[in-house]
Amino acid sequence: MLIFLILLVMAGLTYFVSNFSPESINFRRTQQGQEALTQAREALIGYVLRYREVQYAQGQPGQMYGYLPLPDLGTTRNNNTGCLVEGCDAANFAGNAPNATVIGRLPWNTLGIEPLRDRHGECLWYAVSGSHQRIQQAVPMNWDSISHLDVVVANDTAALASALAGAHDRPVAVIFSPGPPLPGQDRAAAGGDDVTRCGGNYDAANYLDPATATALGGVTNYLAGTNKASAVTDPNTPKALSLQGRVFDSGGNFLPNACQGGNCDLVANDVGLSLTGDMLFGAIRKNAYFRADINSILDRMTFCLRDQVAAGGFAPAAIGGFTPPIDKSAGRIPDNACYDATQNPLGYYDHYKEMIFVAKPNSGNFTVNADANCAGVLLFASQRSNAQQRVTAVQRNTLSNYLEGSNLVNFAGVGTAFGSVGGPVVFDRTPPQSLEQDIARCIATGATFSTVESPTLTAEGFGQLVAYDPGTRILTLGREDVTTGAGASAGALFGCAWFAESRRLDDGFRTYFRFQFKNVGGTVGANGFVFTVADALKNNLLVCGAAGSHLGYSGDNGSTPKIAFPKIGIEFDQSRNAGFSENADPTLSGRNDPCGALGGGTAGFPSHSAITYWSHEAVNAVDTVTLPDFDDNVHGFPTVGSLAGPRLPPRSHADPATETGIKCVNLRGQPAATDDSRLYHVRVEVTPTRNVNASAELSNTSLRTQVWMEWDPTLTGQLDAIRNTTRPMSLLYPAYAATPTLSDTATLYDVQEAACVSGVCPAGQACGTDGMCYRPALDRIQLGFTGSQRTQDQQVEIYDFFTTWLP
Repeated sequence: MLIFLILLVMAGLTYFVSNFSPESINFRRTQQGQEALTQAREALIGYVLRYREVQYAQGQPGQMYGYLPLPDLGTTRNNNTGCLVEGCDAANFAGNAPNATVIGRLPWNTLGIEPLRDRHGECLWYAVSGSHQRIQQAVPMNWDSISHLDVVVANDTAALASALAGAHDRPVAVIFSPGPPLPGQDRAAAGGDDVTRCGGNYDAANYLDPATATALGGVTNYLAGTNKASAVTDPNTPKALSLQGRVFDSGGNFLPNACQGGNCDLVANDVGLSLTGDMLFGAIRKNAYFRADINSILDRMTFCLRDQVAAGGFAPAAIGGFTPPIDKSAGRIPDNACYDATQNPLGYYDHYKEMIFVAKPNSGNFTVNADANCAGVLLFASQRSNAQQRVTAVQRNTLSNYLEGSNLVNFAGVGTAFGSVGGPVVFDRTPPQSLEQDIARCIATGATFSTVESPTLTAEGFGQLVAYDPGTRILTLGREDVTTGAGASAGALFGCAWFAESRRLDDGFRTYFRFQFKNVGGTVGANGFVFTVADALKNNLLVCGAAGSHLGYSGDNGSTPKIAFPKIGIEFDQSRNAGFSENADPTLSGRNDPCGALGGGTAGFPSHSAITYWSHEAVNAVDTVTLPDFDDNVHGFPTVGSLAGPRLPPRSHADPATETGIKCVNLRGQPAATDDSRLYHVRVEVTPTRNVNASAELSNTSLRTQVWMEWDPTLTGQLDAIRNTTRPMSLLYPAYAATPTLSDTATLYDVQEAACVSGVCPAGQACGTDGMCYRPALDRIQLGFTGSQRTQDQQVEIYDFFTTWLP
């Protein structure tokens, strides 16, 4: 037993000693050094992925993904008012300038990490290209931005040679492991700067090599100026850096890693790790917010161009050296205030317009993604393939460096077909999309809003209560002198407008618009309008509701199809129709409206805003409903206990004092009754959550609807957040997000369709225990506005409508 224990101890000692051999210790140190470099690179990528949101929170909206922090140049030189200690980035230090490449210590404090050290205990250093530094920003910033840095290597010749295949392979940043000091390098503290954590000093030449500027064939891992930390650079003559570790001078030739014989001088030992633009944007493309921004700007451009076509046309911007084929006008997207950098997503246009191409036929239509009703096409060229180069002006004006397949063939030559059957129309992560996948968007014929008019008003010689001007992009609901008092039929006073493209609800949407009730005939009117979310599988662009207190949302007008449930309405109601009553005259129907100075109202004005649904689906004795199509905007319906069974329609709120889905809002003329109303900014967020049940008829969607309304122009932070639909309000303005004007979470049961066939239903549907097929409510939606009039003139103007869809 004793012998066994002795042998066991000897084996353990042997293992312990072998693991502390010089070779194993050196290997472990090398591994730790490489891990530190990798961790630093990951921290830089993390900084970039958070950059736009962090800058927004600090009052700098519109900052682009891709910009990198400055190095830490020392507390006596950094000019970072928000970070004054060791490890902070230098910000706009004295001497910074456009295109300035900067080298210093890794700004670990700014990155939110601890100081990282190399295998010899030195804190890491860091170089950022003048093309990508965050303060003196180069434009554009995208995946084609060319770095000012080159990587060179020793290969047993008298000069170091570039290790890169082309300009797109250059690093936008390099993290350095400085290694032990070489003769001539002084790493003692110089005084003045806070070096509590990293020690030493901030002179780059004391850490990065060579110690003698001419010792590496003119290549240095430092620059000029104070502490050799910065210099203006450019992409045409990039700054060469040596990253391969030990380099020896042997008789005028430079050897990597090792050198035999007596004629060997170690002139460099820096180890560097590159962060390339492709690495950076590979990570950025995985960011859902970035993809939402790209898709939002493509949406905005597509619909702006659609309206421009409807208003008379647009002219593509010329491409140098390119003559469009005889059948079309073609070029890059032209500048326009409708989608420029001042529009959300802020800033993107200036940075990505170079890769957006548009064309329109000289006659007829294009076919885009199998849609033959396209007045034009918008092509987003996306990232480069391995064969594409976008470095020189000539390359950037060469279509084949941007477009592929039929998009290239038919854009550059005669042809009318673009994209492919089914798309894609959405910029997505890679995979599933290939890196260079073109995104083709149809610029459809007709304006972005399709109006639903009242045929009776036309027959009676009146103008319509709905109009959309694609030139100004203003939607108008209501019209002066079209009332019952002017002789118009009460039931004919309705009008609707639908956004001309339906979309899948998927993960929800965020919508923004402004509106104002205009003074016409001495008043802002006594009706209102509804922003409507309708089930596109049960409705179309021809539907509209009834006149009067139905606001074009509820009821059947007898001329057009009604707006079928399921649906959601955001109601802006000018008047108080107290109590509930059914009446053949739509001007007399009571809606259980709250608010108002008379009749027990709770405010000194009669107007309110509310979230509505569709109330009763059938006759109901408890609520005395005999016309279930006509109670969709009755507040408080269906009342609690009026219905039995699990598949109940959602209840609209009725009491502003106790319920969150309805609120008294002054929509009247301000400051006097004879003035226009306030200009209201509105943001609507709709967020679905699926609840699947084993019994398909009990599956449902929990739908959270939040609405923010603001009119005060001094509340700039709130208004900026309301307008920016690319981010959730909870991220943009957390405190304001907690107090929406309206909010409600409703349960929408799946819609019953046809009977199951042998227990099977069409794709997207499930067979219930009752033998019927069911699909999610609002699975595909159409957005629009509905309005009406009755005894008083009314005119509401709606501006700047935009929606961010969440795939």
